[in-house]
Amino acid sequence: MDSDPVPRGRRPAGAIPLVAGGLLTLWLGGAVAAQEMPPRPAALALPLQAQSGEREEPGFPGLLRKGSQEFTFLVGYGEQAEALGGSQADREFLFFTPRWGIILTDPVGIGFVRGSLEFLAEPSAIITADEPRILSGGIAALFKFNFYTGTRLMPFVEAGAGLMVSTDRLEGQGSSFNFTLQEGVGFHFFLTREWALTAAYRFWHASNAGTAEPNRGVNVNIAYLGLAYFFP
Repeated sequence: MDSDPVPRGRRPAGAIPLVAGGLLTLWLGGAVAAQEMPPRPAALALPLQAQSGEREEPGFPGLLRKGSQEFTFLVGYGEQAEALGGSQADREFLFFTPRWGIILTDPVGIGFVRGSLEFLAEPSAIITADEPRILSGGIAALFKFNFYTGTRLMPFVEAGAGLMVSTDRLEGQGSSFNFTLQEGVGFHFFLTREWALTAAYRFWHASNAGTAEPNRGVNVNIAYLGLAYFFP
């Protein structure tokens, strides 16, 4: 393919910016709620105190200890964005993303910044939602900071990098092999101590790092929904 096809007509701004704004509002709301919560009465913590020789249990859903693990399955919808000099194509993407994480630290910090650092390994299957249909497979490593609010709501921020290979070149790219960068915000809402609903917004970038021409990059705004399982 000598040149990229002529991009389709631009649509009005999609739903992704609205979803991102809603997630950010919820994220900030959880942080404010954490500041306003009164200290937990000692009597309420007694049933959660560890028996002799047992590991202490967290005081509320959404408080994780070093070594705790996360398994999450996320489904995402993304719209390509004209940002940072990226391709002008008007495309939509579906993301199917299972991921595994491990908590690297016990709770650190105070107030708004109290939380823990987590490492994530994240494979993904990515499909263009319109023609020509292109299937991509990739894997990424991310770091995620979970904020402990003292409630069932656990906001987080995350960022990482990875690589992917596609069945054909994405528009604006001279190679079917690309590197990826991503960053975003989201939250877990704990239904029990182990299970949580997950929602997130992520800005996702793919390019071949100058290894082939053209290399205009692909930038996508993604909204994710999923279900997470946490265990010690």
